[in-house]
Amino acid sequence: MTETDTKSQTRQPPIRDAEVRPALRRYLQQEESAYSNTLVIEELGLCQGQARIDLLTVSGVLHGYEIKSNRDRLTRLASQAATYSRVLDRVTLVVCPRHVEAALQLVPNWWGVLLVRGSVEAISLDQIRPADENPDQDPRALVELLWRAEALELLAHHNAAAGVRSKPRPAVWDRVCEVLDVTEIRSEVRHRLKTRAKTSTPV
Repeated sequence: MTETDTKSQTRQPPIRDAEVRPALRRYLQQEESAYSNTLVIEELGLCQGQARIDLLTVSGVLHGYEIKSNRDRLTRLASQAATYSRVLDRVTLVVCPRHVEAALQLVPNWWGVLLVRGSVEAISLDQIRPADENPDQDPRALVELLWRAEALELLAHHNAAAGVRSKPRPAVWDRVCEVLDVTEIRSEVRHRLKTRAKTSTPV
């Protein structure tokens, strides 16, 4: 048997997104002390469906995790990064070695980076850099995570729902941004996302 044949037999299959996700969940269980009180959401649409974050943890912050496995391409990463950076408090890129150099050129410096190592059978995640706070969050993009009924309920609590009860969602979201500051919006969005986990369908 030649050396080439030996390498061919021992070559590992490329790691896929579906294999990284459970490894990421295990990592979060080990690294986040408040994980038991943290809501994990997969494939959450942001900015009215412009992009979907692979995994979102909801605790004291909204922390998104975007996976780029060996089988993924980076063609959408720049546009995804722009959308995620409008909405989320923190974002971490979970990336395989083949993409890491190119991917780092496409995401902001405040994003965290987890490097995927190992094989399909034994995936590990190594932190290259931690995620910092988003320096330029867009309150209007953030408030779009609220359902219309949730936004109206919030406005009613602040005696500010008059005039928008029959208006479409954009007008309701605009009013929320007029009444609440970004810190209050962050808190309310986290609360509503956690409350939704106990409900059935949107209103």
